[in-house]
Amino acid sequence: MPTEESAPIHRPEKLRDALSHADPLYVLPKDPLFADVLVPALRSSTSLAIMMGYFSSSSFAEIAPGLATFLHNTRAPLQMVVSPFLTDADFDTLTRDEAQLGLLAKRILVDDVPTEQDLSRHTLECLAWLIVQRRLVLKIAVMRGALFHPKVWLFQDAESSVALHGSTNLTKSGLVLNREQLTLSRDWSGPESTYVIDRLRAEFDDLWSGGDDDCRVLDLPEAVAKSVVETYRTDQMPNETRLQAIWDKAHGLPPHTAPRDPSQPAALTIPPHLSYESGDFAHQGEAVRAWEAAGRRGILEMATGSGKTIAAMICAARLQDDANGLIVVVSAPYRPLIEQWCDEIRQFGVDPVNLTAVGGPRARSREIGHAGRRVRSGVSRAEVLVVSNDTLCTDEFNRRLATLPADKLLVADECHNLGADSFTANPPEYFDYRIGLSATPERQYDDAGTEALRSFFGETCFTFTLEQAIGHCLTPYDYHVHFIELTATEMEEWNDLTRQIGTQAWRLEAGQDSAYLDNLLRRRRLVLETASRKIDALASLVDARNHRDLRHTLIYATDKDPQQLDAVNSLLSARRLLFHQLTQEETANRSRTNRILSSFQEGVIQILTAKRVLDEGVNIPQIRLAYLLASTTVRRQWIQRRGRLLRTCREIGKTHADIHDLVVVPPSAPVADQQLDRDARRLVRSELDRVWEFARLSRNGPSPDGPYRAVEHLQKLANDMGSA
Repeated sequence: MPTEESAPIHRPEKLRDALSHADPLYVLPKDPLFADVLVPALRSSTSLAIMMGYFSSSSFAEIAPGLATFLHNTRAPLQMVVSPFLTDADFDTLTRDEAQLGLLAKRILVDDVPTEQDLSRHTLECLAWLIVQRRLVLKIAVMRGALFHPKVWLFQDAESSVALHGSTNLTKSGLVLNREQLTLSRDWSGPESTYVIDRLRAEFDDLWSGGDDDCRVLDLPEAVAKSVVETYRTDQMPNETRLQAIWDKAHGLPPHTAPRDPSQPAALTIPPHLSYESGDFAHQGEAVRAWEAAGRRGILEMATGSGKTIAAMICAARLQDDANGLIVVVSAPYRPLIEQWCDEIRQFGVDPVNLTAVGGPRARSREIGHAGRRVRSGVSRAEVLVVSNDTLCTDEFNRRLATLPADKLLVADECHNLGADSFTANPPEYFDYRIGLSATPERQYDDAGTEALRSFFGETCFTFTLEQAIGHCLTPYDYHVHFIELTATEMEEWNDLTRQIGTQAWRLEAGQDSAYLDNLLRRRRLVLETASRKIDALASLVDARNHRDLRHTLIYATDKDPQQLDAVNSLLSARRLLFHQLTQEETANRSRTNRILSSFQEGVIQILTAKRVLDEGVNIPQIRLAYLLASTTVRRQWIQRRGRLLRTCREIGKTHADIHDLVVVPPSAPVADQQLDRDARRLVRSELDRVWEFARLSRNGPSPDGPYRAVEHLQKLANDMGSA
């Protein structure tokens, strides 16, 4: 059984070297305190003393990276004088009965740890080991009629001393969530810093020895320590991998995050569990080799759900070996995509810098500078910055990034979105290497934008179609088309708008722009999009199924009229079905989204109702059954929607998907009007293209009641209306 003596010893760098690039002030949560200060200081110190108010043991999940290396490097105990987060009732209780300290200490150490079972056990086992080995000496401070509120970390090695002090505290909210600030004093910075460190050390020693008349410092009650040890004792010394698992679990990271070797610089590492050279994802290896063969520039045109993100990160990891320090910039159009990228990047052993979460231009500039210093100093071989497309197109971002003395790679997710003038008018040519990712890089009705994209990123160097993906990395599917008719009122509205459009028909024929005409056309399309009988048809389809079979269902409503989603929610509520809405309001809160999706996977929530969620990149592989009430004439959008419905999900045993498409087509009209109404004909042609594309790859296409019959119906209607 491993013991402390048999554990490997990591040779730390000097404390002075470890913190030479750290800033003197950190504002949380915007600044990288963990990466810049806490982790390197823990790995380089031979002693550590902490004075901290509002302590809870859940904070061990926050300082876990680097703690194991500190334990390996020194036999000195971790000394802590802390105060619990005390309510007024706690203060009153302690004043009346000091014996209640035991219950309070138990709450600090045991009851306040995070609720996830694996995380709490990891944390408490580490605490138990620290107590048994006398590597943690914990004392509890209680002020007489006041708060114990210092926030001080004292690090020391054989040559140097450092104090980290300020307004934060050793709770998870203090370290991660609250707006706090911390100052870093280093004794090599000058006499003022030395004075601060010596004064804080003297304060700590006074408290520790009981010499502070204003504050009572009590030892951790023996009964509490014994209880923790008896329940969670382990003879295994916490190692870096185990403590990293605590931190990853606390932050919702996937279980296969590459372990970090503290003796090596941070680097992109391809996770060993990835199989990209063979099996269902062998196309990823082909994509990587194709991009490298194209001079490390080009577009990977891969079906949604086929693993473009992983392929791009493998490209980056392999490029790192040939680069002179590497800065990777990942751009994405939507916040949910940005957050999913951050999750994927962490699997490759690097903690990405999410520039959308740090604040304005000054904060972004500071983070870019931090990343550049880490690469330049050799602390990191590669840094990954994740940005929105809007930020990528700003002058301030590009001016700052261009100055960094490192090789630079741009990975543009959904790169077709960058075909607009905001990017193509002044593209960032300083990127040495470029990857464009898209299932549909061609910009519909925008040849100039498409050409500009290809000029910047390079031509498509690898293609992997949906047809190739289905049955390998995407699930097969059945497709069902349900034609919906307009009500008499909707028909009247359609015809009235059609007459108004007819008076402007000459503008269409002449190709002239008209805001008035565009508004009429939008209003008329909305009549089809929001047809009320879609709700009636949905009700019939839902009622035709056993309600227990509705687990893992998505109902996709239009984003053009909120009343449709409200009607869907009312329909489900009336049937007492378990559902939850998932819109921009929900996806703006990451933890809320995760809770909803977790409940959806477990079947606690049967149905998700949504609008635009499939267009914004939210990954919901659990969907087995989908009802599409919303339609779109944009080819790229409906291709993406289908791809996201076909993602595999082994956790729920997903073998295929069922897609129900509720389609409304323009009503019949006199032939003379049809010949003038180019927009109506275009709508029918667009629906024909979409339904055919969905039908041709479906399992049930040629069956007697399959979607080929719907294709024939739309083809006949299109022919009757004449050519667009």
